[in-house]
Amino acid sequence: MLDIDDMEISYGPVRAVRGVSMRIAQGEIVALLGANGAGKSSLLRGVMGLVPASGQLRFEGRDLRGLPTPQRVMAGLAMAPEGRQVFTDQTVYENLLLGGYLIRRDRERVARQIEGYFEMFPRLRERREQVAGTLSGGEQQMLAIARALMSNPRLLILDEPSLGLAPLVTVDIFRGLKRLRAEGMTILLIEQMANQALAIADRAYVLEGGSVMLEGPAAELRRDPRIREAYLGGEFAA
Repeated sequence: MLDIDDMEISYGPVRAVRGVSMRIAQGEIVALLGANGAGKSSLLRGVMGLVPASGQLRFEGRDLRGLPTPQRVMAGLAMAPEGRQVFTDQTVYENLLLGGYLIRRDRERVARQIEGYFEMFPRLRERREQVAGTLSGGEQQMLAIARALMSNPRLLILDEPSLGLAPLVTVDIFRGLKRLRAEGMTILLIEQMANQALAIADRAYVLEGGSVMLEGPAAELRRDPRIREAYLGGEFAA
């Protein structure tokens, strides 16, 4: 579904992404692991067209190079960014409506999708008319994911969905991701909780210094001593 070849991203003299190549097949969850500053978020921003990137980038066989971000969303990509970035002065319901602008003329479809995401994240239903800026961090994350899904993406990109959240809220987030996977959604996931990410993912890539250090099936990487020592630590459970 997504083919990245030799992607390079620089900020002035700093090379954040160095010749990264990745493949994501339809229906997969692919985890992207690495320490802070490894280039993970920069890579996602390059895929979405939020920062200039060189190299090859194809989605479902279509060359995305040169396409602005809105056209990449229309092509079938969507991202829930790090830090949620919900519209804080709009209600939960209004945020979801804004996320569904591509299908806004089909009111029945919009209503069905919103109802579906209320079922996935019941807390959002309870907060339907609440201004998003007053939600908890976990509720804002659920809203950010649901808003991204409102554009009907075929590839959902998530940047640190559990960052700063309580463990019980993280369980709710990952339960939602498992449901999306069961429904056939393709997901590219950056996640600080490496054990959780590898438990849900099909495959994973590990970035170090902007380059791919390791790649392979998530189950194998989860057992790899290098990954256990560097990223799993005390959270690892065999």
